[in-house]
Order: sequence, then C-alpha cells, then structure tokens
Amino acid sequence: MGNHLTVRHMRLLEALVRDPNVLKACESVGVSRATAYRWMEEPTFKAELERQRDAVLTTAMAGVKAQSIRAAEELAVLLGTKDERLRRMVCNDVLTRSMKVREMEEFERRLVALENQLTKRAKKVGAP
Repeated sequence: MGNHLTVRHMRLLEALVRDPNVLKACESVGVSRATAYRWMEEPTFKAELERQRDAVLTTAMAGVKAQSIRAAEELAVLLGTKDERLRRMVCNDVLTRSMKVREMEEFERRLVALENQLTKRAKKVGAP
C-alpha cells in the first residue's frame, strides 16, 4: 500500500469508523477479513483509522459538553425544589461530581509534575 490510500481503503475506513466490528465492516464494503486485518497493520491505514475515530469521538464529546451545561442548569433548578428527597439527591449528585472534578484536576496536576521531572532528568543525562 505504501503511503497511498485507495478508494477501497477509504471505504473500509469509513465502515470501520461507523461499526468497529471488522467482519460487518468488511461485508458492507466487499473486502475480505484477511485483507482488512493486513491493511489494519499498515502504518498509513492504521494512522488514518485512528485519526478518523478520534475525529468522531471529538465531535461526540463536543455534543456531550454542550449538553452538560444544560444538565448543570437543570440541577441548579432542582436544588430549589420543595421535594426534600429529590433536593437531597440533587445535592448528593452535585457534591459527588464536584469531588470527582477536583480529583481529576489533582491527578492532572500531579501527572504534569511527574512529566516535568522526567523531562528534566532526561535533559540532565543527555537523552533526546
């Protein structure tokens, strides 16, 4: 294949992005399973499949993020409900999610610090 993706490659890529089941994707575009697996080992095909899957995930996550604003607004409204049981559940949800966000922020901060330390050590020993 080299560095060139053919129309057949692109059709299989599209099918694999839509449905990660290799057999179904192959059947939908008329490519044998053996050929698909061979292509999936080739660097150009592999990189393009990863790029396309990442693009789909990025788009999906953008939609989720947009809806999370609405969900937060709805939770804020429910905090004022007269139903004590519901209000307690909403409070628990808000607090639990807030703690999870804080944990993730702390994890990210520590990870960045470790990466910085590793970079400094690598520079000291002359590694690239």
